[in-house]
Amino acid sequence: MLSFLGVYAAVMLLHAWESRREFRRHPEKAARYEALPLGYKLACCFAVMPLLAAGGFHEAWPVVGLVFFFVLESACLRWYRKAGLY
Repeated sequence: MLSFLGVYAAVMLLHAWESRREFRRHPEKAARYEALPLGYKLACCFAVMPLLAAGGFHEAWPVVGLVFFFVLESACLRWYRKAGLY
């Protein structure tokens, strides 16, 4: 369990670093993300990221995580378009 938490923390830190870098390069993307409802952000942190982190323990979990990621990404894009932000 402790090793999973370590991998999960590393995945979350990598995601935060990459997001910060991307938002600095594209301020309009940062503004869209700020407007995104909290549920979408939490789904990424507590559904997609743990599945990707579990890849070190079973090779099927990252595949499931990628499927969840693409579903969540399409839901976010749909929300952005509906809100007139994309």
